Amino acid sequence: MAVTQTTAGKNQQILLNGNGNGHVTNGKSNGGYVQPQSVKVEHNLAKGIWQLCRLHTVEGLSTASIGWVALFFYAVQQNLSFDSQVQKAFFGILASFQITHGVFCMWNDICDRDFDGKVARTKQRPLPSGMVTYPEAMVAFIVGFGLAIGATYAILGLDVTLAMGPAWVLSFIYPLCKRVIWAPQVVLGLTMATCVFPPWVALGGELAELPFAGKFFGGALVTGGQFEVAGGVRLLNLPGNLFGAIFSWLVYIDLIYASQDRVDDTGAGVKSLAVFLGDHLKSGLTFLGALQTFFFLSAAYEATASTFLWTAGVAVWVLSIPFSIIRLDPADRESGGRIFLVNAFLVLYMAGVAGLDVFLTAKQ
Repeated sequence: MAVTQTTAGKNQQILLNGNGNGHVTNGKSNGGYVQPQSVKVEHNLAKGIWQLCRLHTVEGLSTASIGWVALFFYAVQQNLSFDSQVQKAFFGILASFQITHGVFCMWNDICDRDFDGKVARTKQRPLPSGMVTYPEAMVAFIVGFGLAIGATYAILGLDVTLAMGPAWVLSFIYPLCKRVIWAPQVVLGLTMATCVFPPWVALGGELAELPFAGKFFGGALVTGGQFEVAGGVRLLNLPGNLFGAIFSWLVYIDLIYASQDRVDDTGAGVKSLAVFLGDHLKSGLTFLGALQTFFFLSAAYEATASTFLWTAGVAVWVLSIPFSIIRLDPADRESGGRIFLVNAFLVLYMAGVAGLDVFLTAKQ
């Protein structure tokens, strides 16, 4: 909420959060939106790069967990044990996805540096606050992206590096979409959904088997969820269902996250699906929750999941969806952040359950 006080003859507004803490603004408003005052801090390059890469959060580990979920579902389907091939893919995904996540979070903040200074939740990020300069961030981004490509190639090989290409391209495009379309969350969802393809290649799948790469590598899509290549026909229902599950989940959680900033985003001119949906936010979340349920159930079926993976993993995930939607309070700016964090840990949990299933199966 906002209260007004008079200081030196000028009206100033203080925006209070749920804890009663606030920040002073210059009193300018636009339809109820009050632009936050920029907060300047001391220059600190190391701390700033660390925060730009979100290394102070679990977000990077959650991104790696998307790859791990796909990896373990493929391992279950192929009846693989937690052997050297799966272990190499596991650690390669950790390195590649963690670095990629940090680098493109930095790119997001570079692109949003002017917007971030106008939003209460983001005005203290390293770039708008002056902790890091724009040239420093650009150099760090270029070096970091080179490191992401190098680490992926060194650990996982050329084919997996090529399979990461769509995620890198879409990650570069995503921040720019906030200026031109009302659903940048859809682009982010596509970005993260393509993360289910590199694990497929890491476990021996061919690039030609992937829908996005078939025309470049000689594959031909056929009916029944199959892909015809030189070596025969392989089912692609599982990668397709995992793609749909991660896409709908990512749009869902980013919509929840964006609900924190609806007022500020409207005033700052940021295009967002949360702003577009307005009072129909929960209807949109319910639709995305239904999509998640369908695709995850289909993925578990295609993987011939064990009873343990069905009950401890998929069932818990599905039951969390109505819980999250019911608990979300659009009037409470901190509600979206709390539920987003729960879902960030949820994908870690799902990766743990699926990985344990692979490990236990190997011991039988």
